[in-house]
Amino acid sequence: MSEVSFIMLYIQFSVVIGCLLVGSVLDLIKREVSDIPWIIMALVGFVTTIVFVIYTENRRGDGILIGVNFVIGVAIGFLLFYTGVMGGADAKAIMALSLNTAVYPFPFELVSLDVYDFIPSIFNIFFNWLLVMVIIYPLPLLAYNIFKRARGNLLFDETNANFASKILMLISGYQLPVEKAKERVDIVYSEVYDEEEQQWDIKHFIQVSELEEEERYKKEIEDKIKKTKREKIWIKVLPPGIVFLLIGYVINIFIGNIFFMIYHFAF
Repeated sequence: MSEVSFIMLYIQFSVVIGCLLVGSVLDLIKREVSDIPWIIMALVGFVTTIVFVIYTENRRGDGILIGVNFVIGVAIGFLLFYTGVMGGADAKAIMALSLNTAVYPFPFELVSLDVYDFIPSIFNIFFNWLLVMVIIYPLPLLAYNIFKRARGNLLFDETNANFASKILMLISGYQLPVEKAKERVDIVYSEVYDEEEQQWDIKHFIQVSELEEEERYKKEIEDKIKKTKREKIWIKVLPPGIVFLLIGYVINIFIGNIFFMIYHFAF
């Protein structure tokens, strides 16, 4: 790889880390991130990628991998946003990240595997992001809900939900007294009131595009809570997705895909 190509990759690395750090701080403090970090990431990634392809020794191979990386990143971003799994900022961040090259100049030689020659880096970043989310977010929630049930709490006695919906709720949220829930700004309600059936239903993947829309939705739910004199409600704590994306990116840069690394040492 030429010296110019390495310089382009290090520029990308520095800009991506900086933008994701800024986005992480804003995500933790304000729960809303402007588009500026992602615009910067996208522009820098686009320009440095063009220069990289011009000077790389494997122009055709690297160019194809970079193109595939971009297509997969955009597809992941759109899919997760429109299914409600990711917020708008998270989806834009992963799409902007995909504009940065799929070439691996940074992993330690110990885990620099041949598989990284054809697996787009955005896939590995996404996999690391999911794994970090599972370790830090769902497992502690599941343990907490099992503990509450063991203590005699009837978790779904006032809520209508099928078995699959209950399992998903157990790993993504928990019950909270409504008075405490009203004071929280880092949560979303996971139940809606069915006027026809006169019952509360679990509602997963509630998609709201703006913070103001989220506040209006919360107000509507609180009006139904007051009307039905509900004392507890299922909620989800909004995970700082940008923070986890930053962790997944850093892991990918220095170690690669966590699964590939484990497989490499285990087998």
